[in-house]
Amino acid sequence: MPAIFLTAILINKFGRKPLAIGPQWFTWVFCIVGSLLKGYGTWKVVGIACGILGIFGMARTYNLLFVYMAELVPTFVRNAALRCATQAAQMGAILSPFVVVMGGGIPFVVFGACGIAGGILAFYLPETLNKPLYDTIAGMQDEESSSMVV
Repeated sequence: MPAIFLTAILINKFGRKPLAIGPQWFTWVFCIVGSLLKGYGTWKVVGIACGILGIFGMARTYNLLFVYMAELVPTFVRNAALRCATQAAQMGAILSPFVVVMGGGIPFVVFGACGIAGGILAFYLPETLNKPLYDTIAGMQDEESSSMVV
């Protein structure tokens, strides 16, 4: 719940792109740190805390996914694009228990790798804050070509 509220508060202040990159890299850092902490006692507690913070980062990303996806695509394909995004998210939810069953530091490494890959790929997405929702791909291309001219 805190991840949902935090994303809702920050989405119009910082924009979609930074909120797509930041939480994924936040997840990556804490998952990698968690994978390195395999000890007992205090280090085990720190590893669990890293896991919880990694889940927090991915929850923020998941919350942003549907808002950002709806703004990225034109109206005539928006419904299909949201269905594809939902299906991809559900596949991740279905497959994640299999990764967790592997045990050890492997789940941390897999989830951390997904976080860094997602953050890198989000760099290539355009910012949609305060931009119009386009009806066609041609409208999006016209806007991109006019904004590139200096």
